Amino acid sequence: MKRYYLFIVFSFLLATSLYAQDANKLKVNVNKGSVAIASEDGNFKFGFGGRVYMDAAGYFDDKTDLGSGSEIRDIRLLMKATLWEKWDAKINIGFADGGVSLKDVFLVYKTNKNSFVRAGHFLEPFGIEQTESSKTTKFMHAASTVEAFRPGRNLGVSYATWGKQYFWEAGLFGSDTNNKTAGDEGYGLTSRFAFAPVQTDGGLFHIGMSGTYRTADAAGFDDNGVEKAKSIRYSSRAATHIERRKFIDTKSIGAAENQMKLGFEMIAATGPISLQGEYIDASVSRKSGNEDYHSKGWYAQFGWLIKGGDYKYKMKSARLAKPGSGSVELLARYNETDLNDTDALIMGGKQKDISIGCTWYVNHNILMKFNFTNVDLDEYSLNGEENFNMIQTRLQFSF
Repeated sequence: MKRYYLFIVFSFLLATSLYAQDANKLKVNVNKGSVAIASEDGNFKFGFGGRVYMDAAGYFDDKTDLGSGSEIRDIRLLMKATLWEKWDAKINIGFADGGVSLKDVFLVYKTNKNSFVRAGHFLEPFGIEQTESSKTTKFMHAASTVEAFRPGRNLGVSYATWGKQYFWEAGLFGSDTNNKTAGDEGYGLTSRFAFAPVQTDGGLFHIGMSGTYRTADAAGFDDNGVEKAKSIRYSSRAATHIERRKFIDTKSIGAAENQMKLGFEMIAATGPISLQGEYIDASVSRKSGNEDYHSKGWYAQFGWLIKGGDYKYKMKSARLAKPGSGSVELLARYNETDLNDTDALIMGGKQKDISIGCTWYVNHNILMKFNFTNVDLDEYSLNGEENFNMIQTRLQFSF
């Protein structure tokens, strides 16, 4: 709860300092449901927002007895500020599962209109879906491949720049804010590059590549003060969150020294039709006498705006833009994640899943999602070979 109190105190102090400048020169605006306060000279802007996801899921069991139900998937409170035009600050706090967690907490310095330096706690620049807000991802749950291999949010510093046809970001990262294990935490170098040579009214084509190198985190010390063997783990849920068990899971990849991940991405669109895909290759280097571990996965997804016009693209983030208010989008995705490595004698399981979905963007602040997913698991998965289906729905609102 201490982080929650810090958030309130910071909000109060920032609002107080803003008011103290000159109350007669402040402007309050409401734009697309979000409230912003700004000074007349434009040197200072302050805004706040939030989001809530309410989910429900029904499972059609096979071998495993799955628990259908509902949940408040996520609650967020957001505060952001622009200081003297050149500086941006953001604090995003999550309240999911009855706990408090830091999401995006960072400071940005804009070196020019097309580049910035960022420092704090934020998503490492790796791939499309890993770097996208959960507010705008196409499906209710990330692709299994992305969930298994994404580096997530960590403390670090990065530099980003973009032009008319390219985007590039690179950064140095430590661990996340929850790492309390004794010993030296791991560090990572992560970078993403995207190239979009076609951006016309008739279509879009984007290709990209990401890479991350990360040393293994400390595992603490034994009773004699000797450092314990380090390990790395890859795992994923079965394309859902309400059923929380990890159906594919390497458990502990022991004697780990570092890991390397390479990601390849593609986006193509013409009018109301879009295609998006990612392939990720992950390997773990282990101490001598242990075979290195290797795994991989990929997904491809299709989108069709049956209402709402054509797909738009944002070079600043190298992703498709959120469809406009009133849009209706039909979706399909195939995903395959393989955590089995016979040479390393680590069999984490293989998952194939097919999802279809529909999203109604009611307005800028409210949307509704419906997803149907079939999951196929091999004999090395949680409870062995099985196949099951699920229906999921979401009501989402943000401001």
